[in-house]
Amino acid sequence: MMKRHTTLFCLFIAMAIFIACGKSEKGERDNTVGTNQPTDSLILVLEGQEGKSVLEVTLENHKVDYIKSIDGSFVNAIDSVEVGIKYGWMYSVNDSMGQVASDKYITHDGDTVKWHYRKFDN
Repeated sequence: MMKRHTTLFCLFIAMAIFIACGKSEKGERDNTVGTNQPTDSLILVLEGQEGKSVLEVTLENHKVDYIKSIDGSFVNAIDSVEVGIKYGWMYSVNDSMGQVASDKYITHDGDTVKWHYRKFDN
């Protein structure tokens, strides 16, 4: 009888931990749709300009904090919205996510540049 109670108690604790781990932390929004589709908490939309990089276009209208590296410029903050442990800035051009640093992607007239402040999957 005691063994059965111990087993049930352990099962109850395991279920409680499993349920608690699946809930968002207090104050944190759930920014996912479905299971693998991230959503953005903020999007900035800009127009591309012939011969200017994504970073240059962004710098014309927004305060951008960035770090230069050998691979290109890493955006740390736009308009004081900083990269965090779980969130960061990513850009897309014409709805295709950038594959190079923002100072390396040259835009054209008519391009739609979007900066996405996105939650990273852990």
